[in-house]
Order: sequence, then C-alpha cells, then structure tokens
Amino acid sequence: MSLSISTRTISPDITVIELEGRITLGKESSQIESFVLKALSDGVRKLILDLTHVNYIDSNGIGIVTYCFAKAEKSGAVMTVAGARSLVLEVFKVTHVDSVIRFFPDVDAAATSLGAPGTAT
Repeated sequence: MSLSISTRTISPDITVIELEGRITLGKESSQIESFVLKALSDGVRKLILDLTHVNYIDSNGIGIVTYCFAKAEKSGAVMTVAGARSLVLEVFKVTHVDSVIRFFPDVDAAATSLGAPGTAT
C-alpha cells in the first residue's frame, strides 16, 4: 500500500495530519515534510501527526518524523504523534525517538494534551 496524507482541523487551533499506509524511502513519504511545513507557514502552532493507519515505517520514515518535529519546535509550534501501534511504535521505541517526541495512544489524547476541551471530533 502506498502512503496517503490528509489534514483536518480539530478544536479551533489544532491541525491533524493523517497518514495511511507505509512511511518509507520515496517521493510519497517526503510529502509529509511538505504538509508540515505548509501548516507551519500557515501559522499552525499545534500539530498532531496521526499514525493510526500507518502499518510500516523504515529508518527514512523515522528521519522524516524527527525532521518535522524539529522544524515545528524551531518555529515555536508543538507537534505530537498519535496512534502509533505495534511494529511502528516499536521502531520509535528502539530508536529512542519516543523519548524526544511525545506519543499518545490516539488523536483524542494528543488533542487533550494540546489544550483541546473534551473529546476531539
């Protein structure tokens, strides 16, 4: 399966970038950076990278997520990761990226941590 990317806004000020498929070396995965950079240039200061439907990530994918996190932090934004499971979450743990980036079990928990009232919709 290839990678699909979409965005949505929850709460008044939180943008969710939803990923589905595989985050691997290639042109499709590099689009994640474009989505994050566009959100930051549009003034978004609270981002959630939703990996709920990501079933595989390689070292290039880890690099992309880390790069996006660093860009968000540098611009004064906050970026969290939500929904990483199984092998995907294990890769983040093995590489210790989970000690730098905040991970949440789902988008609702991530949104709450960013100050969204109640449940995200």
